Amino acid sequence: MDRQGFIDFNTRLSPENSGKANSYSQAINILDKVLLHQNVIDLNGQSLYDIHDISIIEKVLDLVKDEVKKMKIGLPNIFDFGSSKQKSYPLGGFCSAALSSLIEYAQYEEEVIEADRIVAHETNPQRISKKLIDHFDITKEGEDKESLTKQRKGQDYFRRMILYNYGGRCALTGIDIPQLLLASHIIPWRDKSHKQFRLNPCNGICLSALYDKAFDKGLITFSPDDYKVHLSSALRENETKEYYAQHFGCIIGKKLTMPSEFMPNRDFLAYHRDHIFCGT
Repeated sequence: MDRQGFIDFNTRLSPENSGKANSYSQAINILDKVLLHQNVIDLNGQSLYDIHDISIIEKVLDLVKDEVKKMKIGLPNIFDFGSSKQKSYPLGGFCSAALSSLIEYAQYEEEVIEADRIVAHETNPQRISKKLIDHFDITKEGEDKESLTKQRKGQDYFRRMILYNYGGRCALTGIDIPQLLLASHIIPWRDKSHKQFRLNPCNGICLSALYDKAFDKGLITFSPDDYKVHLSSALRENETKEYYAQHFGCIIGKKLTMPSEFMPNRDFLAYHRDHIFCGT
C-alpha cells in the first residue's frame, strides 16, 4: 500500500469518498506522527501504509475511537501535542473514517494479488474472464452499494490488466501518462448480453481519454482484419474544423500498437464495428 494508491482507491472505487481522498491521506499522515508518541500499539516506526496485517489497522482504529472519546471530555489523549490539525482531524471524524477506508484498501490489495495469480497461471482469456468475474463476485446486476462496489473493483482491475498489457501506453498515440489512460472495452461493459467478456483481457485496448471516449461512442473503430483506425461519418463531417487534422485526420488508417499479450479479439472488434460504430 502507498499514499497515492490510497488516494486513487478512494477516488476511483469509492465515489462517496472521492472528495475526501486527500483529507483521508492527510489524516493517515497525522496518525503516522501521533502513533510514534503512544505506547499501546507498536508499529516499529512503520507508516500505516506499510502495515499488511489488517487486524493491526483495526486495533489502531479502536485506539483512535477511544482517544477521541477522551478528547471530547477533556481527558489526556494521544493527540495532545503538535499542530491544531492533529486535534481537528480526529474530532471531525476524519481519522476514524480514513482508517476504515485504509482497511478497505488493504482488503482490495489482497484481492488484486489473488487476481494477479489468476492471470499469471491462466492462458485462456475467456477462462481468465470467468475466474476474475467469480473472484470479484460481479455476477449480480444491481444498483445497490455492494453490487456497485464489486463492479468498480472489477473495472479497476481490468484497467490495471489492460494498461500492463499495453506497457502503460496508449495504443494509438504512445501517451504514457497514467492519469490520461483508460482501458477501453471493445464490447462495452454495459452490454449485459455479453457480460461474460467483461474481464476478458482481449476485450480491452489501452487508449488515452479522447480516443477512449470516441471509441466508446462509436465515432472511431478498429478493423478486425488489420487493426487500423476508421473514422465515422459523424467525425468526418468536421474535417474543415481546425481540431480535426490535429486529433482525427492524423489517425486515419493508423494501426494499433499491439500489446505484449492478449491481442484484441477480432470477433469483438467486428461486433464493435457492426453494433457500436456510427456509420461508414
